[in-house]
This record gives sequence, C-alpha cells and structure tokens, in this order.
Amino acid sequence: MRLLQITATPHPVGNQISLHWQNPSPNQYPGVRVVRREETHPISPNDGKLVKEGEGLTTAEDEDLKGETVYYYTLFPYRSPQQYHFDPHNRISAMATAPYNTAGQLYDLLPAIYHRYDAESGQLRDFLELPGEQLDQLYSFATALLNAYNLDRVDGRLLPLLAEWIGWQTDYRIEIAKQRNEIRYAPYLYQTIGLIPTLEATVKRFIGWESRTKEFVHNVFRSNCPERLNLWLRQRNSSGEWSQSTKPLSLNFAYEGRPSAIRDQSGKLWLFYHTFKQNRCEIWYKIYTPNAPDEKKWTPSQPLNSNQVFEKYPTAALQRDPVLQSERLWVFWSAYVKAENRWQIQYQTRINDRWSTVELFRNDGSDRRQPCAVTDTSNGLWLFWIESIDGRQQLKYNRHNGTNWELPTAATFPLASGQDPWAVNDVFVVIHPTAATQPLWIFWARQEPSGIVPQTRWQITYRVKQGLDPTVTSDWSEVRTLPWAALGNDDRDPSALVREDGTIELFWSSTRGGSWSIWHTLLDATTHTWGTAEPITTGAYSQHAPLCIANPEGTLLIYRSNQSLTYTSQVYGATDTTDFRYVGCTTVDTRNLTKLNLREQFDDFQTYTAVVNSQGRPTSSADWFAWFARRDTVGLYLTPDTEDPDLLQRDQELLKNVLPQFLPIQTRVEFFLQPAEAEEIYDTIQNVTELAEDIGVLNEAEIYSDGVDVGSDRIPEWQLFVTNTLNHLTTNFSASPIEVRFRTWHSALTYE
Repeated sequence: MRLLQITATPHPVGNQISLHWQNPSPNQYPGVRVVRREETHPISPNDGKLVKEGEGLTTAEDEDLKGETVYYYTLFPYRSPQQYHFDPHNRISAMATAPYNTAGQLYDLLPAIYHRYDAESGQLRDFLELPGEQLDQLYSFATALLNAYNLDRVDGRLLPLLAEWIGWQTDYRIEIAKQRNEIRYAPYLYQTIGLIPTLEATVKRFIGWESRTKEFVHNVFRSNCPERLNLWLRQRNSSGEWSQSTKPLSLNFAYEGRPSAIRDQSGKLWLFYHTFKQNRCEIWYKIYTPNAPDEKKWTPSQPLNSNQVFEKYPTAALQRDPVLQSERLWVFWSAYVKAENRWQIQYQTRINDRWSTVELFRNDGSDRRQPCAVTDTSNGLWLFWIESIDGRQQLKYNRHNGTNWELPTAATFPLASGQDPWAVNDVFVVIHPTAATQPLWIFWARQEPSGIVPQTRWQITYRVKQGLDPTVTSDWSEVRTLPWAALGNDDRDPSALVREDGTIELFWSSTRGGSWSIWHTLLDATTHTWGTAEPITTGAYSQHAPLCIANPEGTLLIYRSNQSLTYTSQVYGATDTTDFRYVGCTTVDTRNLTKLNLREQFDDFQTYTAVVNSQGRPTSSADWFAWFARRDTVGLYLTPDTEDPDLLQRDQELLKNVLPQFLPIQTRVEFFLQPAEAEEIYDTIQNVTELAEDIGVLNEAEIYSDGVDVGSDRIPEWQLFVTNTLNHLTTNFSASPIEVRFRTWHSALTYE
C-alpha cells in the first residue's frame, strides 16, 4: 500500500528531521512504522532504528541526529496484528543540519548599546533567530558538500552523478548501499575488463542470473593441433576401488608415449616420461616417496639431461652391479639424429646417486627406436627395441648380465608357425618371478582385419619365452591375443602387472566404451584364459598409454589424457574457469556417443569448421554452433530464474547493451540458455505452516514459488498438498480467496 505526499525536512533548530505523509487507506492499514538507517534505506520493519510507530500517524519527529548526515527512512503501513506491508515508494531521505549559533554570532557583533537595551526583553535576540536558523542550514548544506566525494556519506541521490564521472551506469533497481559498492569497486572492475570473472559478475549484477563463460577459441578446428596428453594418476585401495582424478599428475604434455617407472632399493619410485618442450621432446622425471605427506609424495618434474636433441620413449630398469656391489639404474630412450635422418638409442646409468654421461647403444648406423627394458630374477637386463632392416620394422633384443651384453649380434624376435609376430607398436615386457617355465612375457599391439574389408583394428597380442637364455630363440610360445569385445573395437597400449597370486593383470587403452579409455582384466598364467574386461576410466575424453605400478599404499595407475582442467580463481572465489586447450582437434568418431552428446553444451570440446553462405552467415540452423566456434567469440551459458519469454528476451537485450563495456572491442558474445536444476521445496503436507511463514504477506492475491519439480507420478500428492494449503491459509490468515501457483521448468499447475 502506497502512502502519499511523503516529505522529510531538516528542522531549522538542527539535529532533527520532520516527516509528514498521508495515509489513503486508514481503514485497511491504520498503523505506520517509521524506520531509519544511515547510508541506505531499511528494507524490513526491523532493519534499522525505530523512529515512531502507531495507528493514525501522519507525522514523526526524529531527534538527536548528527549534523551534516543523511538519514534514510522507510515507512511500513501495517494492519493488526502488525502485518507490515513493504512498498519501495514509501521511502524518503533528508540531511540533518547542525546548529552553528549564527544568530548568537550576529548578536555579538552588534554594538554593546543594543545588548543593554535588549537585556530584559530579548526581542532583538529572538528576532535574529529567524535568519540565524536559516543561515545555520545554509552553512550545514555548504559544509556537507565537502563529503560529496565520500561514498559512505554522500547523499544517495547524488550517487548517479559520481557514477557518471567514471562512466558507470547506475542500476536504480538495487539498494543505495549496493550502488555505493558498485561505484567504489568500479575502477578495479574496469582494470579487469576482458576477464571471465568480470563478465560473470556483470551478468549477476544486472539480471541476477547465474552464468558460465566459455571461450570458443578451442572449438575452432586446426589441422596442426593434436591432443595434448597430460599425465594423470589414479590409485586402487585394498578394497579394489579406484580413486577419482581431480587434477593431473603433471602438465608436461606429450602427443603419445607411455611413461616408465622403477623402484630403487630405498623404496622411492622413479617415473620417466617424455614431454614436448621448446619445439622438441625431452626426457623428464619425477620421484615418488610412499611414506611422505600427500603434498610431498611427488617431487617437482625435472629434465634428465641437457641434450639438445629430440628424445622420446624412455624406459627404465634396475640392475645389481657385480663389481661395485650396488644398484645400477638404467634409463634408455630414442633420440633422433637430424643430420643422419635416423633414430638411435641412448642411455644413462645412475650408481651411488650419480648420473653417468649420455652414452650411445650400438653405434653402427642402424635405425633403432622405442626401447623397452626389464630386469629378470637372475639380475639380467633385457632390452627390446624396434630396428629397421631392409625397410621393415623388426623387434630385436639382447641381455646384459651385469658386465656385458651377452649377444654379439642382437637376436631377432622369431616368427611363429603360420603367424606373423612382428611387433612394432606398444611393446611392453614383464617378468613373471614365480613361473619357471614362463619367466618372460611380451605384449604388443598390431592391426588385424576387423571383418569389414578392408578395415583393420588394433588388437593386443602376446608371447611367452620359456627360459632366460637369450641365445635360444626356439622357446618362444605361439602368438595369443586379447579377444575383442566387438569387431569395431580398438585395443592398444598394453601394460602388465604380475599379482601376488601369480595371475597377470593387463591394463590397456580401448574404444570399447565409445571413447579411448583405460580397461583392465586378469590373465591366468597357466591356462592362458582371460577374465572379464572392466573399464577404469569413462567419459568423453581420451585416455591412453596406461602404466600400472605395484605400490605398498595401493596400485598406482598412470596414464595420459587430454582432459580439460577446471581452475578456481584465487582472487574471485566464485569463478571457475575451464581450460580446454588440451583436447586437440581430432576427426569425428561416431562410436563416441558421450562426446557427440556434448554438442552445443558448455562442456563441448569438439572442434568445428563453419559452413557459411556468401554473406558469411550460417547456411542452416544446424550450422549455428559451428559458426560460433571463432577466435573472437565468447559464449555465455545463462541459467535463467524465469520461464517468461518476455522477461527472457528483455534480460538478454539488456546484457547485449551492457556487456560491450566489459569486453575487448573485438570480442562478440553469444547467449546459450540452459535450464536450472529443479529443487524440491515443501514436499510434505506437514510443511504447510513453514510455507505460510516463509511466504510473508499472506493476504495478497497470489503466493508464488519457484523451483518445485512436479513429476507426473506426484501430481495426486501435490493436489492434496495444495488443497490443504488453501484450507490452512484461508482459515488462519485470510478470508479472501488465495491463488497458489507452483511453477516448474517443465510444467505449471494452478489451483484456485
């Protein structure tokens, strides 16, 4: 209910403000409560200091105020029993002036004879009070101008002027206190123009919607941008449950390649991997200490050497040195010799905490790459590698007995009867310590016919050596394979771990779930039968090159993934930024339904090439999202708090006019509306009283509640609830009909 002719006038005597108003509906709202605050208007009957309250009031005197201070008043009409009504028009403000005794000063300036004749009657002194009080007010107003720049004391009606001086648009819908804060922080906000927190704060300030900001630069298809695979870590506890990765183990990315790990005699785990640095690949490593605190278990990454060559595919093994009687850590890797246009294998060793210089393995001019090393139970170091012979890639191997390489000429991985075992990809070797007749197992991936000519798919295969004599090549078993789940699957990157019960647990990367993900299964070392394959990782992102490591605190699984990262701002705590730079540009895989279903959503990391007409616009509605994927485009994913199409359009138009002030001049914004998550409120009949209390003004024409999700199976329950609510409210609070409207994102039910 709106009061009329509200005035607030500073009293000439000073330190006092007089308020007057008219009540157009004294029968409906007989009483008025006057509340005041400094700096902003009260927004509730208890928000501030009570000035006066009573029935039939039309005036109020607020005394004992501070001079040159602006006071803000809100008048709350009420009916018995004190049901207060709030109307934003029932507000007024005024500045209390101070008494400066101007009349007394004027009187003192008069000649003494005037004082003598005025001593008894005081009429002259009283006469001077008339101009004196007005001059006191003028002086107060002039003095108050000194606070015109003070955001905490300036009259709220002058705030738009201060805002205009710095180019800030005043939002008259918000309280004066918020207007003060906006002007106070506007200079800092201007300094952050172009930042995501500024953009989201602007949306929240102007229309109150939640939003997420996405830069479409990473959705632009680029032919020279493969997936950037960071290192991620998961750990399996004693119950067999895998942890969830929330952040990568290392941001030292690579485009492919499995890491390698070895545990030294002190229990520390050395992890070696290659990463892309300064336009070339380098070998880096990290060290894991099991008993250290969680934040110190992994050391920072560091380079293995300072070679200025292209290095990839590290592999590590630990061997006992018979001469020095200490452990020797071997690290082999592939190095590309640009001058000779070939790959060679280099290595370093570490004995007694000292690294050797970089050495070359067999400098005979051959092309060698992708080494894989393992140490057997007899202290022999086995090294496998790929060697190019007569234009064909062949698997070679040799054994180091602690002093020398046992074979003058490396052995060639033999052919099996009727089968082609050439292993040129994803080689992994593991020693079985308890299988005397099957001590050495080698896994690799090769392309096999998929059943759809001429397509092939990657399949994991393996062979077993029945002894540890490298000179004997006839003891290799037949070639066995990991069965496909379907002909359309790809299985790659095998990594094996011998369990305590003698079974072999195999980890690999597969497309069985639609995207490249990490799977595992058990292999019976005696019968060579496979267990059930199960996924460890899921989702739309790619996971490759798993490495499983036995660890006292639980099995460690390290793998590479192009997963996006989410950062929480340390300065703007409410802002989360998603970094999509690692996803890369790949061709569409129709099997990856999870990834395809992300289209046009905030988490969509697919890349697009726009199809446009001669005017540079999309050729059809299906091409709109691809057209948005531009370097100069920012997407605002908005969560509206209303379904009203007019309000949705109005708020979006408001943003279109406002946001350019907080964006770089070349940036364009596109809006994407996404539904809010439904929240159940008052889902039982027992909460009727709580509903009535939370509504506030119960005798108004409508009670309005957002966020209640009413499913079709719950409509009868809600009908009963609404009926009881109407009966309760009508009986206890009002005799007039009340309309209760429950509004949802999917349906709107109205009962009268």
